[in-house]
Amino acid sequence: MASGSNLRGIVYMVLASGCFTINNGLLKAAVIYLPPLEALFLRAVAAILLGIPVLLATAPAGSLRQMLDGRVLARNVVECAAAIAFVFAVANAPLADITALLQLTPMLVLLGAVVFFGDKVGGAAAALIVVALIGALLVAQPGGSGFQPYVLFALLSAALSAGRDLIGRKVAADVPALAVAIGLSLVSAVGIGALMLVFERWVMPSLPVLLLIAAASAFLTLAQLLLFLSFRVAETRAVVPFFYTGTLWALLVGLVMFGTLPNGLASIGICLIAASGVLVLLLDRRGRPSP
Repeated sequence: MASGSNLRGIVYMVLASGCFTINNGLLKAAVIYLPPLEALFLRAVAAILLGIPVLLATAPAGSLRQMLDGRVLARNVVECAAAIAFVFAVANAPLADITALLQLTPMLVLLGAVVFFGDKVGGAAAALIVVALIGALLVAQPGGSGFQPYVLFALLSAALSAGRDLIGRKVAADVPALAVAIGLSLVSAVGIGALMLVFERWVMPSLPVLLLIAAASAFLTLAQLLLFLSFRVAETRAVVPFFYTGTLWALLVGLVMFGTLPNGLASIGICLIAASGVLVLLLDRRGRPSP
């Protein structure tokens, strides 16, 4: 592809990472006033209301049926579980720490591809994965004074997200990304709604909190669209490293919205995770033939 197209794709990816992070920050603000599952349920409902008109405007109406494909459903059930783990993490731990741990996902996908699909990984890439896992330990700080148990939910969310992506490899290429995203919102509304009724007591949200949820849904929908456009206009290998700009966005959003920054050890861990992820992706890029 032309360098101009790759540049556009990179811009879309950077903006998508920012929108995902702002969505996370708004959700974190909402769970100050609402139980975690209720906030996630309301966001799913808002995402359905926002996403279906966009899908109908940009894809054939038959795309709605593709949300019921078995592999799409399996992917979305696993992602729903990842979202539940994430919301408990983001409700109780700093946003930058949580985002950094979630950025282990691509490397966990790489490990999963080796285990389940027989993919090959070079020695340098394997070493970088180990470095990233060390970075994760520095962020989590088990046994240290900076340890926050809820960051373990972020590690669980990263592992489940990797499972989601491995299942996603088997989803047919003609299924629109937005159909998958809206299917996720439907699965979340049903699954999380059921869990909410069992484990939480409904709290009537105020108008400002509903606006926070609506804004989170809008940024989430916009992030999905930008992510789709990023991969559509540019080479995957050109844009994927910029997924890691989410760490910078999380530091900015965490500082502006909550006045928080990671401690020294966590900052080192965040840098190790981000640097290792980018280097793994660049090694993969160098190892593949040009199209």
